[in-house]
Amino acid sequence: MIVGAIEGGGTKFVCAVLKFDDSNIQEKPPRILKIERILTTDPESTLDAVVRFFKNSGIECAGLGMFGPIECRIENPRWGYLLKTPKPGWSDIDIAQRLQKQLQVPLKLETDVAASGIGEWKWGAGRGTHCCVYITIGTGIGAGIIIDGIPVRASFHPEMGHMRVPRARTIDSRLDEFEGICIYHSDCLEGLASGPAIAARWREAPENLPTEHPAWRLEAEYLAFALTNIALTIAPDRIIVGGGIGLREGLLDMVGKRMRELLGGYIQALSSAEAIRLFLARAKLGNEAGVLGAAELARQLFNSVSKR
Repeated sequence: MIVGAIEGGGTKFVCAVLKFDDSNIQEKPPRILKIERILTTDPESTLDAVVRFFKNSGIECAGLGMFGPIECRIENPRWGYLLKTPKPGWSDIDIAQRLQKQLQVPLKLETDVAASGIGEWKWGAGRGTHCCVYITIGTGIGAGIIIDGIPVRASFHPEMGHMRVPRARTIDSRLDEFEGICIYHSDCLEGLASGPAIAARWREAPENLPTEHPAWRLEAEYLAFALTNIALTIAPDRIIVGGGIGLREGLLDMVGKRMRELLGGYIQALSSAEAIRLFLARAKLGNEAGVLGAAELARQLFNSVSKR
């Protein structure tokens, strides 16, 4: 089975053609036959480049993990349309229906973070779980809830990156007074703890801040608030953390220690340091999580169409 996978991001679109080996489909991910990264510019130019990449590739189905917010409900007439997004020029743009028509194959859509979560659930840090939450912390913050390989959503997809968190205390015990950078909420989680938020607060790129810098204790505090909320609300088997900030060496250990304090022994299954270490996992698939998850979406769609 040859499928197309698209990870549509605000900075770049990653497109890949992959081949599944049905005899070993549960054990290892599909083989990437070709892959290309396309700079996200205006919708017309970007989507035209995506279509050109797949020309004559022989794909039978396609999966798309798309930045949002986006309408993922297939029963909605506006399925596949981007909604009000901060990405200039991309609001109210038809993405999925257009690509499905131009690629001339069935297409399955999820958010970009849900697609990455599916990849991690199937072949990465979430393997063997019934329910896992994948959260990426980088340029933005987003999360997907995956139950047995299916992302959870109802009238809209989860937006955990915009949860409201209490103000953390700085290293000198004062409340953090940084106003936040989210254009909608200012001081939501993304507005306080994303990569651009760290850069704006400290006037320095996160990668240039040394391990002992107070930025990381404050970052760990905000992430501990958020992951504690997720644990108490969703009760997943595991939370998987990815993204350039989320995977910073030593950060997850700080988060886990503070999270255990915040839980206060209330969840017995997470009352020990060892339990927290197993509960919080670093993403394993790296930059391939999104395209592998999109490939799994395509495989699921192919199987459902074949059974009709």
